[in-house]
Amino acid sequence: MSVAHTILGVLMDAPAHGYAIKKQLAGAPTAGEGPLNDGQLYPALARMEREGWITKEVVEQRRSPSKHLYRLTDAGRGEFFDWLAGDRSRAPHPWKFDFLQRCAFLRHLDPGRVELQLAAEIERVSECLTGLERFAGEVAARDPDLYREMLVDYGIRIQRLRRDWLEELQGRVTRSTLPVAAARNA
Repeated sequence: MSVAHTILGVLMDAPAHGYAIKKQLAGAPTAGEGPLNDGQLYPALARMEREGWITKEVVEQRRSPSKHLYRLTDAGRGEFFDWLAGDRSRAPHPWKFDFLQRCAFLRHLDPGRVELQLAAEIERVSECLTGLERFAGEVAARDPDLYREMLVDYGIRIQRLRRDWLEELQGRVTRSTLPVAAARNA
């Protein structure tokens, strides 16, 4: 999971302070390994500010501590779109599925770009599946280890599930008239 790109995705909708970002990501599928904690969030925000992807505005409050409001910069918006629509030429990891993280933000891309992303992801998953199926045959012939066979079988099942899910999503996107995000966080 890319914490920075997930935060950029949240900030695409509106500026937010750290607690609001954390709250929005709590329990979300984009959080991947679990909820985002302060030890991940605030160092990532500081790094992103140093990179010039976000700005921080200190908002003084009368009865509470001041808040830090984070906004995307043009560089941050560019980084987000480079990540979102970027080249994913390497094969996916059999157990990790980073496409889910990007999927949560695909509404920010034009429908044609979404269709290209889906087609490319289906192709990558299919190639990974073919490789795992070939490897399963080699493992069975060379090393009849039940645990190893089952581990490879798990990877095959996951890739089949991903492919089926992606193909269903592709069909639904093709049939729908999803609105394109009009104001890309103006």
